Amino acid sequence: MIVEIATAISLIKGAKQAFDVAKEAFDEIKECAEAGKSAHDSLSALTSFFSAAGKAEEGIAKAKELQENPPENVPEDNRSDYEIVIDMMVAERQLKQFYVELREMFTYQFQEPGLYQEFMDRLNKLRDGRRQAETERRLHQKAIEMQARRKKQQQLEIAFHVVAGVVITAIIVAFAWAMVWMFGQKGAF
Repeated sequence: MIVEIATAISLIKGAKQAFDVAKEAFDEIKECAEAGKSAHDSLSALTSFFSAAGKAEEGIAKAKELQENPPENVPEDNRSDYEIVIDMMVAERQLKQFYVELREMFTYQFQEPGLYQEFMDRLNKLRDGRRQAETERRLHQKAIEMQARRKKQQQLEIAFHVVAGVVITAIIVAFAWAMVWMFGQKGAF
């Protein structure tokens, strides 16, 4: 849990830095497009942009998650809630605008209209595959935990049945011994 919190905090703090890197890379892509270069010529800037934008999106998503479900013992952010929310909103909207402008650059300036859509389709397919794998991994882990619980429950039930059998047997033996003892007295009271 502490590792997850530390990771989340570093992602949130890194989201702003990643957004700045994405902005710089986007400006470089824009310069390439305006200079008439191809998408291939701005490949390093594209890679840098999508990498930084992905990290920024991840940090923003983690920040939203932490706002909705704040964990315990998290160091306080010195900024006000208003500043944090405004920063997240500005970053989200700017990233959306970057994606719109990037799609337009691919279509009109790089003269490769299908490339952006192909990229986004492949990206979504990759993300969906990763989400599905993560979901399957979690389901498998939960299935293992449930199986362990069932096995423990079965062991407890078996132990309960054994104890109950021993107690019932002891009661029957005691009752039988008391009956034998009473008949052995033959009214000697």
